[in-house]
Amino acid sequence: MKRLSGLMFTIAAALLIFLAMLLIGYSGYQVWKAIASARQVLAAGDFGYIVIDSVGYIVIAIAILDVTKHLLEEEISGSRDSSRSSAFQKSFLKFVTIISIAIFLEGLVLVFKVTQDDTKLLVYPVLLLLVGVAMMVGLAVFQRLGSHVRGADDRPD
Repeated sequence: MKRLSGLMFTIAAALLIFLAMLLIGYSGYQVWKAIASARQVLAAGDFGYIVIDSVGYIVIAIAILDVTKHLLEEEISGSRDSSRSSAFQKSFLKFVTIISIAIFLEGLVLVFKVTQDDTKLLVYPVLLLLVGVAMMVGLAVFQRLGSHVRGADDRPD
């Protein structure tokens, strides 16, 4: 059963790596396409949006690769840290931070797009930015509570 589980995690990790590479490749293609048709893209004022969207794709790909690395280390190779909760906390911290960056980037892009088109729709990017702030506050609470748990674990009985 453990062998089948390891095989499934390996397949999932390979698929995640493939999808992350697709995202990175797509973002490169988008930038290349924008550079190749620079006159039309610059005239439309979309070059900055294309670049920021590409950065967002790369940030998401990094988050996927980080999850995959954690999956490979924890589930496949079995090289678990002596402090499992500390390792989880570090991985979770990195993952949520990367996702928060992607949310903030998307919210920023939407704010600029909406202010040029229809300011009545500004509420949606602002809500997205507030979600990013809520994630960061939640992450801070998670870290604070985690430090109290680690502190309690370090005390002698």
